[in-house]
Parts: sequence; structure tokens; C-alpha cells
Amino acid sequence: MSQGSNSSGLRRYNERVMLTHLRKYRTASKSDLARATNLTPQAVTRIVDDLEQSGLVVREGRRLGGLGQPSTLYAINPAGAYSIGIKIGRRDLELLLLDFSGKVMTQFRREFDQPDPDYILSQIDELLPELRAQLDKSARKRLRGVGVAMPWFLGAWPSELEMASELSERWRNINLSEEVAERVDLPVYFENDGAAAAIAELQLGVGRDISDFLYVNIGAFIGGGLILHGNLEPGVHGNAAELASMPVPHSERFGHKATKLGFDMLTQRASLLTLRRYLNQNGIKISHIGELPEHIDEARGYIQEWMDDCADALVFAFLSVISVLDLKAIVIDANLPRFIIDELVAMVERRLASVAAKDIFVPSVLPGQLGPDAIAVGGGILPFYSSFGADKTVLLKGSVPERRII
Repeated sequence: MSQGSNSSGLRRYNERVMLTHLRKYRTASKSDLARATNLTPQAVTRIVDDLEQSGLVVREGRRLGGLGQPSTLYAINPAGAYSIGIKIGRRDLELLLLDFSGKVMTQFRREFDQPDPDYILSQIDELLPELRAQLDKSARKRLRGVGVAMPWFLGAWPSELEMASELSERWRNINLSEEVAERVDLPVYFENDGAAAAIAELQLGVGRDISDFLYVNIGAFIGGGLILHGNLEPGVHGNAAELASMPVPHSERFGHKATKLGFDMLTQRASLLTLRRYLNQNGIKISHIGELPEHIDEARGYIQEWMDDCADALVFAFLSVISVLDLKAIVIDANLPRFIIDELVAMVERRLASVAAKDIFVPSVLPGQLGPDAIAVGGGILPFYSSFGADKTVLLKGSVPERRII
């Protein structure tokens, strides 16, 4: 590696570190950033001035008090860049426009019983131009890309989803990355849905204070992502912390037919598909979990029964996780009303603390901060994370590292 390449990589990495700290602190002075990054004041001044010149950061007033001159405060410039996020789920599709601060500017959502790829692509065709039209001509030049968050194996588990074999086969044969890339003249980034939501939580949620955590998202199935040292750890195949298939004890009420070895998979006990089916069996007819708030009073007892079983399954899974990984926290989020998420988190935290072995450090169990939007926002974060995240691999290359970019 040439000295120039190494120096260029170090400079880009320091720029990314600076932007990461500005996301974390919201506003900071140059001296704040120098202390946080262990860079010299002169280096911080050069980097911040360049970021301001490029429009990625802006001045946010001055801090008064103390000795000397008031400090100029800097923040992420919301108009510095934009991205489009797409969530392709087993029961819904979301598209949104994100500014550089992580604020959702415009959002579209479509729900369905079955994830038909032709329908999904037709909706992307229709809605992508509408999202881009929200920006004026100048702002469109600052669109960094399109991030797609979806399950890696969307056509799998057809019996669980009551999916026709023909539809499952179509998902196995379609190259969705190519299909989406043909529809836009921007870089397209793909990530597992749970991992994308974990990145969103890292950039915009609890990750502002915690650098090592397991992120868990309870959706139609259950998924997740692993954050270590402030970065997503994808694993060899990009499937780290994909929790759906983790074995847990069999549940007579909520488990499906147990495997030959007598256990359930976590998704059979800790998923919104299981909750919806249980409600349907007890006379509460909803076709999508988004309808739950309309039936919350009559459903409350059944939700409590599901939560009790779900918490037990999660505790078993988390005991396995923390025996291998030493984590600061476990973050749980779901497409559920906030009070239900908070109660489920409290149940899991109490039970985990009561049964964990004495020689294991028990992580905090925390609610996620993005709720139903986590996966779609995660998709929108992907172009920013690839271009501006504090990924140390940039130190090893003369070019920006790629993350499943088309």
C-alpha cells in the first residue's frame, strides 16, 4: 500500500468518525470533537471546515459560559444528503425519503396477505418517482442511493406463511437486487432486514450511547443484528444474529409441531405471525398486526398470554447468546404499541436476571427507539452508513468500502 493511499484512507476514516460523533452528540464544538476523537485541535479544525464546506455539517449557534471566547457548535446538516429506504417484508412494503439527520420526510406503506414480487416491484415503480419528486432539482443531486432491507430468504418457510408453493418458487428464482437496480440511476444497497434495523438503532437510537449490543426485531418473523465496537458485525454470510431458527423449548400452546429433537424454533414462539394467529383462533379477526390497536381492549388478555410465552422463549435464546457474546445490552423492538414493547422488555429483563448463571455478565434489556419504522429507516440509513459510517476497513483501502452495493 502506498503512503498516499494510507494517508487518504486515514483522512476519510477521521471524517467518518467526526460525522459519527456529531450524530451521537447532536451538536458539538471543535474542542468537544477533539476530546472525543483524540485528534489534535488542528486536525479537527481542518476536517470540520472541509465537512462544512461540502455541506455535510452546519453551524448551530454558540455555547456561552466558561473562560475565553464562546464556542461555535456544529451539527449534521439535514440537507447535506438524502437517501431512499425500502423495506420489503413478508406482510408489508414501505418506502421512505430520509434526510441526512435521519428524519423521515415522506413515507408510503402497503400491506398485503402474500408478498407477491410482481406487485412489490410495481409499487416500487410507482412510488420511487413520487419520493424523488419531494426534492427540488438541487437536492436530488444529493441523493446518495437507495437502501433495501428485506429477509434474505423471503420465499422460505412457505408452510409458516401459508404461502403457495408457486409463490415461494418465484422468490427463489428472482434476483431482486437486479430488478431494483434497473429501476434507479443511483447506487442500490441491500441488507438483511434485521441487520438494517440494527444499523438504524446504532445510528439513531441506543447506539448513540452503547457500542455493543444485540438488536432484536419482532416482526412477522423474528430477526436481528449484532453491533460490536460501534459497527455492524454481519458474519461470514451476512446472516449474523438472524434469530428465527434458534432452538428453544417446545411450547404446547404456541409452538407448532416440534422438531424431531423436540424443540421449537424461536420464530414459532416470538413472532407477530404467532400472535396474530392466536388472536384469530380466539375470535379476534385481524389480517395484519397493524389492525391490533383497534382491538386492543378485547385482545389484551390474549396478548398477555402470548407475551408470557414469548418472554420465556426470548430468555432461553438470550441465555444462549450471552454465554457466547459479552454484550452491554440487548435491544428489543417490534411493530407493536409502545406500552406492549415496554412491558415485554421488562418481563424479559426480570426473568433473564433471575435465571442467569452467576459467572455471566447479564446485559441490560432495553426497548428500541424506532418502533415500526426501524427496518425501513434502516434501509434509508444504508447509503449513509456505507459512505459515512466509521468503518475501519476504509483504512485498508484506497477506495470507499462497499456494502452489498449494486
